[in-house]
Amino acid sequence: MTVTGPLLPLIAAEFGRTVGEAGIIVIAFAVPYGCCQILFGPLGDRYGKLKVVAVSLAVGTLFVAGCGLSDSLPTLAAMRFACGVAMAATIPLAMAWIADEVPAEIRQPVIGRYTNGLVMGQIAGGLLGGVAAEYFDWRQVFFFLALACGLVALLLWRQARPADSGRAVVRRRWEDVLRLYYGLFAARQPREIIIAGTLEGFLIFGVLAYLGAYLRHELTLDYARIGVVLSGYGMGGMVFAAAVYRIVRVLGERRMVRVGSSLLGAAFIAFVLTRLWWLNMMILFCAGFGFYLLHNTMQMQATELSSEARGTAVALWVFMLFLGQGVGVFVFGLVIDAFGYLPAFACSGLGLVLMGSWFSSRMVTHSVC
Repeated sequence: MTVTGPLLPLIAAEFGRTVGEAGIIVIAFAVPYGCCQILFGPLGDRYGKLKVVAVSLAVGTLFVAGCGLSDSLPTLAAMRFACGVAMAATIPLAMAWIADEVPAEIRQPVIGRYTNGLVMGQIAGGLLGGVAAEYFDWRQVFFFLALACGLVALLLWRQARPADSGRAVVRRRWEDVLRLYYGLFAARQPREIIIAGTLEGFLIFGVLAYLGAYLRHELTLDYARIGVVLSGYGMGGMVFAAAVYRIVRVLGERRMVRVGSSLLGAAFIAFVLTRLWWLNMMILFCAGFGFYLLHNTMQMQATELSSEARGTAVALWVFMLFLGQGVGVFVFGLVIDAFGYLPAFACSGLGLVLMGSWFSSRMVTHSVC
């Protein structure tokens, strides 16, 4: 999901496109990944969440390898599209499985521990993409990830079969699923959680895709250094994950949303106002910490959308999150090509502050043990 960020300038140059045009490979993954949540959520509820994740990863392995074999931007975008479809089950069904197993009073710290794995992947994506762009052919990174993905799919399948055996399944007709989705949009509290997730995808992930391009074009950094700078974002998330139990108890959910959105918004604006790469790394560290303050709380809220069909409900939330990301990458790509990086990052930063203030005043909090 994150490895293409540092590779965008290189891919754009190889295929003779602008960075905004090359951003299609981010959209090509994000949109089908989000859209297919509405399919995999009910399947996870019916056949077992871990089983569906394992099969999803196994199929995705083929298309990750296909990215490395692509000889044109449309072909690469098509492979990324297929990756998005095949891997759509992973994050939301894992979150839903945790929510099934862990009571609400202690769930947010546990989701924080799960988030640590996502952070490690984010760091690896930035570093691997940067190093590959500097010292190897960019295609080789996809071959490496295909091998890793296949191994994880095999190991997870072996874990999933005994883990899912004997667990109650939810057998719903698709009309019932659509009725559930309609009910989530009709009720005020679930609707606001879904709207907040959509705005998060648009405002955050829409500009994250262009961090590497900014460092390359505006600061003329080499690709390896770009990877190091981008890793600051993930390191901030790792600090959050290490201290998540204390943070949840000290701040609480409302303040986590307010502080996280404000810190992240300010960091996005500061990022394009400095010309020092090492300072940008520190800014991204703060941005990463702020992001997980916000995102961890949003994930917790999403797991409470429905206790009866949790996989289906969480999948809808993730669907809207990635739909927001796809639209955001497209819109901010147009803004960057027409007006430059500063207006795009400034709009994102200000929007995040406003979104955090609104949602923190509307959300329902949970007591933490």
